[in-house]
Amino acid sequence: MSAVLEVEDLRKSFGGIVAVDGATFDIESGSITGLIGPNGAGKTTTFNLISGFYEPDSGTVRYDGRELQALMAPSSDERLVWGGASGLTFGSLGGVAAFGLAGLGTAASLGVGAVGTGLGAGLYVGQETVKQAYDGHKNSRPFMLAREGLARTFQITRELGDMTARENLMLAPQAQSGENLVNAWLRRGAVAREEADLYDRATEMLELLEIDHVADERAGNLSGGQRKLLELGRVLMLDPQLVLLDEPVAGVNPALTEKLMDRIETLRDEGYTFCIVEHDMEVIMNLSDTIIVMNEGKKLVQGPPEEIRQNQRVVDAYLGVD
Repeated sequence: MSAVLEVEDLRKSFGGIVAVDGATFDIESGSITGLIGPNGAGKTTTFNLISGFYEPDSGTVRYDGRELQALMAPSSDERLVWGGASGLTFGSLGGVAAFGLAGLGTAASLGVGAVGTGLGAGLYVGQETVKQAYDGHKNSRPFMLAREGLARTFQITRELGDMTARENLMLAPQAQSGENLVNAWLRRGAVAREEADLYDRATEMLELLEIDHVADERAGNLSGGQRKLLELGRVLMLDPQLVLLDEPVAGVNPALTEKLMDRIETLRDEGYTFCIVEHDMEVIMNLSDTIIVMNEGKKLVQGPPEEIRQNQRVVDAYLGVD
């Protein structure tokens, strides 16, 4: 199998603390890979680096053969430049012209530039310009990775509590036509048909995860296990190629844990790829095709579960033996 994710000599420090120190590993397409290690091994930081939430100090992460930082860089449609200066901009309907207030902090001048991205696009570009003015922000755009098929869940679920479970799923797919103001006004039929399709997809996802009985329940009222399943469903609504799961069974009762493991294995068999950070060793050993063990910010060993169980270096790392 080919590698869908390649991590090479990845490094990240916070002040004087080295969290990730030259981590190198691959994740094969169509597999379930466990990422484990003792507390402080660098697992969470590595996870945040390969999902785009942190920018590495050095090293490379390639997803589907493309570098992560390049995937998260602003596209040409998101850039506007007026004589090398930028400020607050306003997009015009139809995307033909935009007026911008340039030269903030020096002299103000009125300029005209081509937009081509519709109402509100210029304001968005202005916001991106401000974001890029701060260190560490211009390359921290994990939503761009989700568009490319790399998505993640979180240890603490982030559902929209006042919306129903079905509505949470329907909201997930990106580039919905109803998000465009012109479509909402002038193409109501097309928008309604797309929403009907999303309703059906969300219903099928709820049935797949066996939580269709809470489809119309507010997400904030669901149990912890149900929220974990809902967050997995929301990620799958993006139709990702690679799914990063952050402690998916933490706080989940045994019955729902078994259900979640079954769903992940079924999805793996359908072609999805998973990378899982998990502290429950029984779950990770039973679920993973291969396991990466980290210690002190580095990859210690990588191999199938039966080899990892018997590896003395792994035992020593967990016991704190030098």
